[in-house]
Amino acid sequence: MHGEYTLQEIEEQFRVWEELLYNPPYIDEIDNKDEVIYFGSGTSYYLALSLASFTQYYTGITSRALPSQELIFFSETVITKKPTLYFGISRSGETSEIIMAMERAKSLGKGNFLSITTEGESQLAIKSERAIVISSARENSVVMTKSFTSMLLGVQLGILNSIKSQEIYLLKERLLASSQEVLVTSKNWANEISQKDYKEIIFLGSGPFYGIACESALKVREMSSSLTSAYHTLEFRHGPKASLNRNSLVVMLLSDSAIEEELKIAEEVKNIGAECIIIGDKGENNININSNLNEYLRLVLYMPFAQFLGYYKAIKKGLDPDEPLNLTQVVKI
Repeated sequence: MHGEYTLQEIEEQFRVWEELLYNPPYIDEIDNKDEVIYFGSGTSYYLALSLASFTQYYTGITSRALPSQELIFFSETVITKKPTLYFGISRSGETSEIIMAMERAKSLGKGNFLSITTEGESQLAIKSERAIVISSARENSVVMTKSFTSMLLGVQLGILNSIKSQEIYLLKERLLASSQEVLVTSKNWANEISQKDYKEIIFLGSGPFYGIACESALKVREMSSSLTSAYHTLEFRHGPKASLNRNSLVVMLLSDSAIEEELKIAEEVKNIGAECIIIGDKGENNININSNLNEYLRLVLYMPFAQFLGYYKAIKKGLDPDEPLNLTQVVKI
């Protein structure tokens, strides 16, 4: 059966979230740092984007997200002698760039060198000062689904556990209460929307949702070989909307901070004639998550929509989501 592993792994992620919520990690290395640098490649870099936004919001510490290659080849513009938390992200822990980046950071940087992975015996875990290992998020499929959301939630919980542990109780209650509804809603929506043939699919997200938008576009592209892209929501006005027509789908991940302006973008998209789906937490949206969590805490709930969409579009095209074209599970150079 095509996509057997991918479908199973998308549906399993909710169980992994529950495990993490009841046994959260602890990241006390963030104390007394001037900066946090998250780094990874591909999906892991998009994960880093959302984590950097989350971390700066909750800690006030300057936080950045970088592709691993920037630490390797442009280290003089990235690595300083400030007390920094360098945080490598990799599902396999064996991707060439992530290992090289960690080695570079350790040789030139000052601070702590952590990683998160699903493989405790990987090169990244060994070379890190400490590794957070989420073995229940291991995957057989080439594409990352439950590993993305589980590593995102794992680091979020680790940060909260060290600076604001009371938030975890709120997160546990509301995330678990809404997750099953999200599973059903996202699966049904994706199955329905995948039957339409769009020229392009565009994901829009602001602030912490930009990384989620990038990962959403990548998931649909990886699994189904569809033409996808992602933009900061308001940036879409500045050129990208030129390609919109009635065969375009725009999926907007609605924030709290920029909601009024984002809804104006949605109206502009609809006036051009493209289809626009708004996914938000409350209000008159096409899809409501109903978590009552702030925009930094509900990030993982947005991902199943794109994951299922990629899966169902691949099946419709006769492709195998477990083995996407031209891709491998671990990238080595």
